[in-house]
Amino acid sequence: KFWVGYTSTAQRSPTSPVREQLFQEAVETLQQLKTTFSPIEKLLVIRSTFQKMTVAVQQELGSNYLWSMDELFPVFHFVVVRARILQLGSEIHFVEDFLEPAMQHGELGLMFTTLKACYFQILQEKMTMN
Repeated sequence: KFWVGYTSTAQRSPTSPVREQLFQEAVETLQQLKTTFSPIEKLLVIRSTFQKMTVAVQQELGSNYLWSMDELFPVFHFVVVRARILQLGSEIHFVEDFLEPAMQHGELGLMFTTLKACYFQILQEKMTMN
């Protein structure tokens, strides 16, 4: 229901530019990860990315729509791949090394863990292709 082939009542054409760009704002937001210099700023970029994804989905499926992790993870994975963040592993290690332990829990910690899971999934897929 999140992909180009899916059509809602609002967008009947599967090739509509609106449909193809559904998560473009989230992709552009995540690309800001490279322009931030503190761990908390990087976490706030990740949070903002999730918020942009949620807004995009709620515009398509209704404002009461809530994600499950089974739905959220593949969409976030798509956003991470599309963002093409150079040295994503280094960005992740930077946050892990310099983040206050108290900040590793809660919403921001869960979002950061989801980013790490996407990164490890990308690495795994890369290794199976070789």
